Amino acid sequence: MKAIVWGPVLAIAVAGTAVAQDHGRGNEADKLADDPTKIVTKLGVRYTEYATVSGSIAFGPVSKVNASVSQEGEWSLGGSYLFRFGIVNAAASEKKLSNGTTQTQYSIGSYIPLSALIGATGKWQVFPMFGFNYTEGQNVETDVMLTDDPIAATTSKGGYVGLFALRPLNEDWTFKGAIVTSKGSGDYSGYSIGGGISYALTKRDSLGIFASYADNSYGEREFFGISYKREF
Repeated sequence: MKAIVWGPVLAIAVAGTAVAQDHGRGNEADKLADDPTKIVTKLGVRYTEYATVSGSIAFGPVSKVNASVSQEGEWSLGGSYLFRFGIVNAAASEKKLSNGTTQTQYSIGSYIPLSALIGATGKWQVFPMFGFNYTEGQNVETDVMLTDDPIAATTSKGGYVGLFALRPLNEDWTFKGAIVTSKGSGDYSGYSIGGGISYALTKRDSLGIFASYADNSYGEREFFGISYKREF
């Protein structure tokens, strides 16, 4: 499965090398901390019901490796490559839903700045996103007293579309929000929505408050928490 996911990424990277070579770091330092196209080395921690540590390591001006791990054993690992049209991300992740289901996902997708497609968008920075994924679900905490048809291991191939938006409120405060919907084989469907606000302590440090809710064919997941990020 990893070969299925990473193969297209390598092909895209090779095909786009000529485009990316003269891209340069440009105005990376001027991008907002939560800009999904920002290539930078950073470390962060967030707390909801448990702590999660995440980070990125930049390799030059157009590529980075991303990873995260939580106290609950959830994890993600992937990479990003910045093109002129936007950023392409590939990742593998595992998370737990509220009904005890463990959901493992492999994905490849992109964020494209809307301003690159239609011109200036005022104070809003909007990023259409889309991609393809392969999802596996396994209920590891089934209570046979509650149901005669426990969730078995299931898989789904599909895709997702959504929007991510940022709006600076002033020099220090920034609003962010996102909505995503997904569809796949085996009658899989889902959506997620979230939002929050961040405060720039310095040019490299930021604090955030966020909330999110996701519901799909395997279960649901909701968060409210705080986060801290440091760029290097």
